[in-house]
Amino acid sequence: MGSILHCFRGSSSAVQVLDPEPIARQAGIPGRALRTDHARITGDRYLRAWELVEHGVDHREIALMIAERYVVGALGLYDYLFITAPTLWDGMAATGTYMNTISTNWRFEPAEETDREFSFTVHLNTGEGRGADLAMQFWIAGAFSRARTATGRPVNPVQVALRQPAPRRHDAFHAFFQTDQVDFGAPADTVTMRKSDLDLPLLGADSLLARILRYQAESLPPLPVRTTWLDQFRRLLRDSLMTGPTIAAVAARLATSPRTLQRRLAAHGTTWREELDRVRRSEYHRMRPAGLHSLARRLGYSDARSLSRANRRWQTR
Repeated sequence: MGSILHCFRGSSSAVQVLDPEPIARQAGIPGRALRTDHARITGDRYLRAWELVEHGVDHREIALMIAERYVVGALGLYDYLFITAPTLWDGMAATGTYMNTISTNWRFEPAEETDREFSFTVHLNTGEGRGADLAMQFWIAGAFSRARTATGRPVNPVQVALRQPAPRRHDAFHAFFQTDQVDFGAPADTVTMRKSDLDLPLLGADSLLARILRYQAESLPPLPVRTTWLDQFRRLLRDSLMTGPTIAAVAARLATSPRTLQRRLAAHGTTWREELDRVRRSEYHRMRPAGLHSLARRLGYSDARSLSRANRRWQTR
């Protein structure tokens, strides 16, 4: 996982009272990781660090406090890919595309969409418990801190839904997100935003610098990733879109039969049709600036009308 220890340091007066060396030692993080901007730590140690920070300051809202004081640039290239984009939507797309510059344990996925609102789901690939709860709070709250700084506007969500259990008091969440629509015990960690906010221009927009940074991000060596069978299947399915995705073709690339592939998908609680629809929907939102005809071809649809019908189906879910 990417080194984001610097988000702990200097972000909050409550954290400043802590000595980072013992926390790192207890979390199993090498001391040298505190002395560089480029250290990388595993996801389980990162989550353990969150638990230790909360215990050290004895403050249940510590993740929100750190996010509120988050300084854009603390995550280096990742942050600058965001703030040099032309709009908030483009900045979010860039951070989603280049998430691997700091982490292999997070991913963002489009969810529901209406005429006025857009929702996305945040996935922590591995990890659970209190550390995961705090990390999720920080990532979602930090995204809005970054958005507010980058736009100079009070960007707030319409709704935030968190899988974690509800705390005794919700005041800090309502105050940070500026909405009463903060739900707990949800089936997924999801954020709903206004489309009008997504169109806001970013103050640091710089098309030339953005291209340079994207080139640098694409040139970085990949982070080591722990992949599951389902991850591998989804990657192959995504790769097959332009050539016409069929279960037989993807099964062949996995060195298995279509029937066995269907059984394995069922064991993961999903189906071929659900996975194909999920991948197409995700790629549609990621590549939306492209023309409709080009998008249809890249997503494996016969024509633009078929893609339009699929998009209407996605919006009614």
